[in-house]
Amino acid sequence: MKSFFTNDIQNKKIMGRAALSDEGIDFFWTASGIEVNVKASQLWAQIQSDYDNLEVWISVWLNGVQTSRIMLNQGVNDICLFRNLPSQNIKNVRIYKETQAMGDDAKHRFLLKSFKTDGDFLPVTPQPLKIEFIGDSITSGEGAVGAKGETDWTSIFFGGTKTWAFKLAQSLGADFNVISQSGWGVVTGYDCNLDHAIPKYYEEICSVMQRPSAKEKWDFKRFEPDYVILNLGTNDQNPCKDRKDILELFEPGVISFLTKIREHNPKAKILWCYGMMGHILEKEIESAVNEYKKKSGDENVQFILLPELDYAKTGALSHPTEAQQQDAADYIYSTVTDFAKLRGLSGSFPLSTAQ
Repeated sequence: MKSFFTNDIQNKKIMGRAALSDEGIDFFWTASGIEVNVKASQLWAQIQSDYDNLEVWISVWLNGVQTSRIMLNQGVNDICLFRNLPSQNIKNVRIYKETQAMGDDAKHRFLLKSFKTDGDFLPVTPQPLKIEFIGDSITSGEGAVGAKGETDWTSIFFGGTKTWAFKLAQSLGADFNVISQSGWGVVTGYDCNLDHAIPKYYEEICSVMQRPSAKEKWDFKRFEPDYVILNLGTNDQNPCKDRKDILELFEPGVISFLTKIREHNPKAKILWCYGMMGHILEKEIESAVNEYKKKSGDENVQFILLPELDYAKTGALSHPTEAQQQDAADYIYSTVTDFAKLRGLSGSFPLSTAQ
């Protein structure tokens, strides 16, 4: 068995915004992680984790299928990703962070330090299609894991690989980044806090976290998406004390965020989705999108109104189940004409297994 410091491995794909340091790779956002192709009989990962009250959950995927879901303990975790498999076969392995960036827990950390294996790492091919997803609790997978009736807001009930975003990316064979925060919106959070607005944190790696590396500016050239797809605005519709004042900020906030997204992603098509958990701001979002297009001349922007959930069938924390997340992904896929043309662009899974 040989040990490989994560940063020294050339043949890897980092998924999501991450920070590299002498310690390894820090992952922050929902469904961020790493992908490798290994020709070996076994593979282990050494992951350092910490938390105060909001622990990190990860999932391990082998050749496109989830094989485990694990809560990381505080300290160093030595995790077996697979063993006792034919050494001559190439295995595609992905580790995803199931929990979102937990800004309420300063200690919350997922640091991938090294791998140990009896084989070799082979090239991982980037996918020709890239998508950036931006959202709130729906996109973070809150409630996608857990029984109906669970009401405790805690890490165990987050399922980052059970969301509409993850499933849409899988359907399209796309590489993707996710930026999402439970309870956050365009100009205000569910708690009416104007600081809980995604656009304010868009230009840093993950500045919702207190870790210094997370507050560094994000290099947008590291991931240049073909699509930026938002599912945002649900938390802005919450009836706050200063509701009228917040509504006056909302449409300008949408226009401002679209302008910022376009500045950093000049070639991307932008899709603004909304409506899974209420249609209160439908007219405001559509109006803002149209006003942005009129002022900028940017026609590569589209508004998509999503079907509202059947609340009698929601999962934990009254949020979408995995099946409802799949329905949303299917709806977006069927609504966007381009997606039908992109289907099968990357071939069948394993999408990036070296041949």
